[in-house]
Amino acid sequence: MEENQHLLAQAREHAFLKGVIACVDLGDPKLGNWLDVLQRQACFRGVWGRDLETGQAGRPDREGLGLLEERGIPLDLAAPGAGLPAFLERHPDLRVAITHLGMPDGSESWFGGMELAAQSPRVAVKASRLLAGRGRPWSASAVRPFVAHVLRVFGPRRVMFGSDWPSCLPDSIWKETLAIFTQAIGAQDMETREWLLGESACAFYGIEGAKDR
Repeated sequence: MEENQHLLAQAREHAFLKGVIACVDLGDPKLGNWLDVLQRQACFRGVWGRDLETGQAGRPDREGLGLLEERGIPLDLAAPGAGLPAFLERHPDLRVAITHLGMPDGSESWFGGMELAAQSPRVAVKASRLLAGRGRPWSASAVRPFVAHVLRVFGPRRVMFGSDWPSCLPDSIWKETLAIFTQAIGAQDMETREWLLGESACAFYGIEGAKDR
């Protein structure tokens, strides 16, 4: 929880940080206690299922995910969309944000998987880590096909920009990530840009400011 305490402290220090996604072990027998602590923090908005991504969960994931479902806590998961339908069938009330665009590799399975995932209204996509592993000079052309695809199948109200700040430091700053994203989405009307750059995140995570919940 030390990492989470640091994030929560940053949110209290910086007023522009509207929410914190905490990293938890969904297989921890004390998960309920940790969630009690986190839910007392006004800036807590969801959890990141890192152990699900690495296959290191300490007990069947249904127990940890069931707790999130019961408490209405969203789950961030950097997983391809192909496996989500069965995943969501087991947890019908769980909201999931596919982070990092679902780790696109350009394969047909990624494109098809994201299209399948978009069929569930409880799934959103976060355009984050857009610059990770990419050498300079950065170009929006590397991510434009993936951003365009999720925007087409999910729509702007279920796609949100993720700056990766402060984890992006020192390799990049949030303004660089924002520039790549805005170049990738191309010309959009003002309402669409507002949803992509803030309103969709507010709606998904329950942050005050969303136009239409």
